[in-house]
Amino acid sequence: MRITYFLSVLLVIVSCSGNRHNFTVEVSVNNADNSLLYLARRTLTGTFVVDSALPDKSGHYVMEGYASQPDFYIVYRNPQRYINLVIHPGDDFKVLTDAASFDLNYLVEGSKDSRLIQKMVNMQTRTLEKITEISTLYENSKGTKDFDRIRAHIDSTYDKIVEEHKKFSIRLIEENPQSLVSLMTLYQQLGRNAPVFDYRKDFKYYSLVDSSLAPLFPQSEAVIDLNRKVTSLRDLLRLETGSPAPEVLLPDLQGKARSLSALHGKYVLLVFWASWSSQSLSAIDQLAKLYPKSPGGDLEFYMVSLDRSKDSWMKTLEEKKIRGIQVSDLKYWDSPVVNLYHIEQLPVIYFIDPKGVIVGKGLKPEEVPGLLAGILK
Repeated sequence: MRITYFLSVLLVIVSCSGNRHNFTVEVSVNNADNSLLYLARRTLTGTFVVDSALPDKSGHYVMEGYASQPDFYIVYRNPQRYINLVIHPGDDFKVLTDAASFDLNYLVEGSKDSRLIQKMVNMQTRTLEKITEISTLYENSKGTKDFDRIRAHIDSTYDKIVEEHKKFSIRLIEENPQSLVSLMTLYQQLGRNAPVFDYRKDFKYYSLVDSSLAPLFPQSEAVIDLNRKVTSLRDLLRLETGSPAPEVLLPDLQGKARSLSALHGKYVLLVFWASWSSQSLSAIDQLAKLYPKSPGGDLEFYMVSLDRSKDSWMKTLEEKKIRGIQVSDLKYWDSPVVNLYHIEQLPVIYFIDPKGVIVGKGLKPEEVPGLLAGILK
């Protein structure tokens, strides 16, 4: 009897815990048929149905779920036509829409974040309509005598449309940096391979959203993913032209530490190479001829070897008659400079100006003579 009673209590507990919820979404659909409506959570790995419901006689649906933190959801009848939502624990709000224009003309009541999404989606819809309009004009004007003039007008109009949409998106982010909607705004597309934001030009907005959301939602996989991307982007941007060259401090042949920054005031050809790399040796043959014949000039070579054998390193330097500052920690691919400069293959060539700023990166050996001639007249 005791065992039976215990099992009965356990079943009740499991049943209750399975039905727990802390948010409710009510959806009213005008002209609704008897179709099921689905509520699903969106993740980086897929979309998972949380609840579904049939309408009452007035087209009113009620769906529930449990959220441990704010997250992204969608409501849909047809998976191709859905309404984006951000749901917080404790939310209880309404969505009003019509069956014919389910995901286009809808209204959200009681959820600030979901209203922001609606605002963004409405703007995106208007922008795409404008782009479609000028795309149609472009296609219809092909082959006409005024095509060149029309195309120039279309290109100018397209740029203005995109600029207007981007300004709207920037305002939305700057006014709501602590909302998950700002993350959605970053990832907008205005067509295939047409993102609104470019990480190189718009990194500050990626950084703003990341720094605002990470402390608030440290367990959110979408926020964690953004943080990972921002960290990676920040590392890449450190190596963009116009950025200060990251410091390198390594021992020379005599074991003396030689820093890259000590060469400020000179142009520097920074070369990563190794004696075991045939491509490096070919590049070295070309670069060795470019070393200044008179010392104390405006150009210096700072050459970092990824060798692991000092004998091989020294032998190659002697055979190739390589001049300049030669450094290596003899750690092969384990050298810290590999990650610092994102080195994946050899050789890698940078050109640095007297202020220590990168003015050339990923240079091919044959490109260096022209670069030097243009700068060191």
